[in-house]
Amino acid sequence: MRILVADDEMGVIAAYRLCLEKGKDSGENALNAMSDALFGDADKAPAETPLNAVTSWGDVDYVHQGEEAVAAVKAAVEAGIPYGVLFLDMRMPPGMDGKETARQVRALDPDINIVIVTGYSDHSPLEVASVAGPQDKLYYLAKPFETDEIQTLASSLSAKWRMESDLKTAHAEIARKFAELEEAQVEIQASEARCRHIALHDQLTRLPNRVFFQNHLNDALNNRQQEVAILFIDLDRFKLVNDTLGHGAGDELVCELSGRLARALPSEGLVARLGGDEFGVVLFGEAGEKAAEIAEELIKLCNMPFEILGSKVQVGASIGLASRGASNCVGSELLRRADLALYAAKEQGRNCLKIFTPCMDESARKRSEIDTKLRAALENDLLTLAYQPIVDPSTNLPMGYEALLRWHDEELGMVSPSLFVPIAEETGLILALGEWVVATAIAECATWPSGVVSINLSTRHFQSPSLVEFICSQTAKHGLSHNRIQLEITETALFDDTALAAKILIELRERGIRIALDDFGTGYSSLVNLKDFEIDCIKIDQSFVATLGSDRQSSAIVNAVTSLARTLGLRVVAEGVESEMQVQALRLVGCELMQGYFYCAPVAPAELPYDFDVEQAKMVFKASRAA
Repeated sequence: MRILVADDEMGVIAAYRLCLEKGKDSGENALNAMSDALFGDADKAPAETPLNAVTSWGDVDYVHQGEEAVAAVKAAVEAGIPYGVLFLDMRMPPGMDGKETARQVRALDPDINIVIVTGYSDHSPLEVASVAGPQDKLYYLAKPFETDEIQTLASSLSAKWRMESDLKTAHAEIARKFAELEEAQVEIQASEARCRHIALHDQLTRLPNRVFFQNHLNDALNNRQQEVAILFIDLDRFKLVNDTLGHGAGDELVCELSGRLARALPSEGLVARLGGDEFGVVLFGEAGEKAAEIAEELIKLCNMPFEILGSKVQVGASIGLASRGASNCVGSELLRRADLALYAAKEQGRNCLKIFTPCMDESARKRSEIDTKLRAALENDLLTLAYQPIVDPSTNLPMGYEALLRWHDEELGMVSPSLFVPIAEETGLILALGEWVVATAIAECATWPSGVVSINLSTRHFQSPSLVEFICSQTAKHGLSHNRIQLEITETALFDDTALAAKILIELRERGIRIALDDFGTGYSSLVNLKDFEIDCIKIDQSFVATLGSDRQSSAIVNAVTSLARTLGLRVVAEGVESEMQVQALRLVGCELMQGYFYCAPVAPAELPYDFDVEQAKMVFKASRAA
């Protein structure tokens, strides 16, 4: 600590020197002990020092006028080495007196301890305190003073100043840390806000996401007693945009459509991106015909062309609508109804609006019941396979049999595959179901003396990474040659992902497994598109066979397909053959193989004749139907 003495009398200055500078050389420990007793730890043991020892307080500077004292304090503050104590005379002619000096010093350094040293004064202590306070930093000492008085004050005030300085530093550090904490808290709050925004908004379109949509709907339903309508929007032909122009084009399309939907809604309406190409809209105060009118307008907006990456793109939209009037229908139920209505719109052929009706609910419950029962049937091995011959009309002998899945439920009776297979595809059960069919068909074919088993594969099963490995494991298990297996796939399985399809087909053909394209002509392919695929034969859909002889176009299509297939080295199977006339017409155009009730209906494995005699198979089938 530093001490400043301001007195105009040289004799007094000499006395200060005697008191303060002598203290540097002797008595340090004694005054340290006194300082500890006044300001330090009360429990601290005193040092064993002589009683007349004084403390060391650091440098001492002397000035003779008030102006000099003010300048010295100012310089010390600016240098960062302020004085701790100022011993100040009250009369220092011809310059400013002690009161004014104290006032200016206090203005420069609020922390300095000022000791007024005087034998008489023109100012009362209250007057000095009013300009040089506070009281705990202002002290008085009468002249003439004793050495120990000066030394005691110097030591005590030095300790006091150091403690206050340390405390001030600590307070400043605490304030700095507190400011850092406040700044960190602001950052945390901002980060939390950003995280909440990210969690509740779609990053591509910046629209609210599914969670925000559901929360907003529930809050609104709880707080408002008014009509509410929910629209679920699903784009048509969106996948085609991704496949032809790339996913960047699909993203741009979604963003463009988001803007259209948001601008078209009423002020209280909310649009959210629920995922992929699906959007949700909530309308407050709108239901019934008004909500349907808005939905129809949104369909028109979706049908309008988009300018995407320099290309004109046109898609459509299917919309499901569910409304809540005066009833207390909760948000989850309203969403479920809108979803059912959307499903109905897509089932109808897309690009249309469907409004929820109770019959949709019944249909959904029926699908749920079928899904539950189908899972149980698969788990408990209650499914069976029937087999229908694929016949060579020149010999009337089959080259093999198509495996057809059958399910008889105690409550539902015989359930058609056309009903439960689409449900299995929707619920994801189709892969497990397909693996059961493959494993069962291979196991049963292995008991036949000869003949090929033809197994239908869903698109998802065909694209499964484990398909080839699974088939090979089953054939090895039952000792069945790969050339006795034919897999039937649809056009969708081929053209959904042409690169993947070509790779899988090569792997299957390399192992000797045959491939047939089922239901040919009902999709969007042509024989020209098949030239690069490893296909063994095509199966003409029964819709063309059924109208042979009565529809010229069907006859022309069958004739063209058969001719082109032969050119490409493919065999042709006609499905749904039911009459002698159809057999003759198909033979005329060169169809090599036929399948249908004319030869035999699907029969159980135990009813298959071991010699594969078609006539005998017919008799077995007729006997089973008569029974």
